[in-house]
Amino acid sequence: MKFNQTQIGDIIQMAWDDQTDFSHITKIYEINEGDVKKIMKNNIKRKSYEIWRKRIHQRSEQKTQLKGKMNV
Repeated sequence: MKFNQTQIGDIIQMAWDDQTDFSHITKIYEINEGDVKKIMKNNIKRKSYEIWRKRIHQRSEQKTQLKGKMNV
């Protein structure tokens, strides 16, 4: 998992984007969600990482709730 600065920048940008799913990043860069988290943690400020993780967690919970409503 060696990426140049441009690729790392692209991964970070996609991870920040609320419209981009981890699966999309996986298809392009052949890395999993854990790898994306490592890249984010190692390449952005600590506080920015914490904010991002909170957003991702909230987004994940919203998707789970929506799936539950659709299955009713």
